[in-house]
Amino acid sequence: MGIQITGVGAYVPTRTVTNHDLAREVDTSHEWIATRTGILERRISEPGEAPSDMACEAAERCLSHAGIDKAAIDLIVVACATPDQSQPAVACMVQEKLGVAENKCPAFDVNSVCAGFVFALNVAHSMMLTAPMQFRNALVIGADAFSKILNWDDRRTCIFFGDGAGAVLLSHTDKKERGIHFRLGSDGRGSHYIQVPAGGTRTPVSVKVLENRLNTFVMDGPKVWDFAVNTVPQSIRCLLAEHGLTPDDLDLLVLHQSNLRMIEAIMTSLGLSMERTVTTIEKYGNTAAASIPLTLQAAVETGRLQPGSRVMLSGFGGGLSWGSALINW
Repeated sequence: MGIQITGVGAYVPTRTVTNHDLAREVDTSHEWIATRTGILERRISEPGEAPSDMACEAAERCLSHAGIDKAAIDLIVVACATPDQSQPAVACMVQEKLGVAENKCPAFDVNSVCAGFVFALNVAHSMMLTAPMQFRNALVIGADAFSKILNWDDRRTCIFFGDGAGAVLLSHTDKKERGIHFRLGSDGRGSHYIQVPAGGTRTPVSVKVLENRLNTFVMDGPKVWDFAVNTVPQSIRCLLAEHGLTPDDLDLLVLHQSNLRMIEAIMTSLGLSMERTVTTIEKYGNTAAASIPLTLQAAVETGRLQPGSRVMLSGFGGGLSWGSALINW
């Protein structure tokens, strides 16, 4: 018995914000952003549009692609670092919005920031292996709306992010070679490199917090760069080595869409050309937990994924956390 991805779906908001739009509000330019990040534009959610809304849209499209009725969903796991509200879980909201709450399948969230989708995929995959009769079809979603937690006066962070959601459906198969293999890791010593300093229970929202914008996203860019370009290639090589493979054995590598220059550096470190990957950061920016499934959807649409393809997914970000998944498509 194996487990495979049987459907993919994605959603991005309709509002497009270009680098030129940002340059009218922030001390930056299209050339500065494009040169350093590769980003040309990003999608920004409307004031009343939250991760659960985007996740539901992506899930509907995923189920349509899979050709399966939503009543067959046995598990919903959502990766999200910017939930609609601190509780309940976004996954429970998605369950209700999809109209499957009466089936009472487990629904919960995973927060590993930009590595979250791979973590959520591993959790769902493990649950399906341990209880195959209970969990036959699992909906795994990555959704984030970082635009809601940014300081839009801080050009060091606001230029990077966009909003969106992506989903995959995991289903059982009789083909054993269709399994998924994982390698995850975290290093809490770098937890302060990517964070929202206040707004939680340690430092609740207050007038002072709002005045100093401590409830907005901050990042130590150089530290994050060093972490990603060193740790991610090592994680990928280790997972491949466990199965007697090297980077050159990959047909496609789908990386978290953090920064095009970072993606290029990781590919170079692995000895792979950019033709072995697919990117969406140019038009969507960094969509955090949504970036890998969004990019996976783009790979499917453009015919980059064929049956039998050997694919690696690799997410990395706050925590610091990272996770890779090796898939026989």
